[in-house]
Amino acid sequence: MAADSAPGWADQAFLRNVQYATDRNLAARQSIYAYQRPTVHLAARVLQTASLSGAEVIADVGCGNGMYLAELARCGHVGPMLGVDMSPGMLAAARESAPAARLLAGDATALPLRDRISDLTLAMHMLYHVPEPARAVSELRRVTRPGGQLVVGLNGDDHLRELRDLINDSLAGAGRHSALVAGEPIMLDQGEELLAGFFSTVIRHDLCGELALPGPQPVIDYVRSMISRDHGAQDRLAAGVAGRLTFGPDGLFRVRTHAGWLICR
Repeated sequence: MAADSAPGWADQAFLRNVQYATDRNLAARQSIYAYQRPTVHLAARVLQTASLSGAEVIADVGCGNGMYLAELARCGHVGPMLGVDMSPGMLAAARESAPAARLLAGDATALPLRDRISDLTLAMHMLYHVPEPARAVSELRRVTRPGGQLVVGLNGDDHLRELRDLINDSLAGAGRHSALVAGEPIMLDQGEELLAGFFSTVIRHDLCGELALPGPQPVIDYVRSMISRDHGAQDRLAAGVAGRLTFGPDGLFRVRTHAGWLICR
């Protein structure tokens, strides 16, 4: 969604100290995927495509609350696992979910990691939080050893289309166009093009499905968690969107999903 002034997608201080001071907002957005059909465990699916032996050095950049690190541990990964995030609050959450991982505070454009340290570098759903994505990709390549892999997660242009349309309509109806941002600054197509300039091989994986939502509360929680400097605006928008929901004969509001990841070598 276009906005007159971006409310914080790449404002590092705002993201670190407000939006992601804890993992509350991220966890709220993650929770809506409990209603995904077909049921998908995204972290498990992504890691399966990386064909790991279990002994690799893993660097998860923008690790958030540790979903991928926790999945690696669940699968019995024995190699060293490093998690990097700019938010101490996120690192605290990751420490709970992945206690075996070594966690570091750091900026994706100046990673606190030595050259060629990682066999597999993860950058899952974080590139749109970087003011200069190309600088981050350069760093991700630097820390990945020759012959290793970088996996970047992003969303397709049509991801959550029905929900984003309702948000846009609600904002327009209220005469507000810049309170929140419903879309992401860099999507899967743009990410694929960017990465092709740094890596000789970029393999794209798309995962499409839908959310089958049985009531308004998951939508309300999602909208309230969105990136905004104005909590009152979030609450009003959530109520406006909830009032516009249309449920089908089966009692469900359906929203398409389109996640993807790019395996770079």
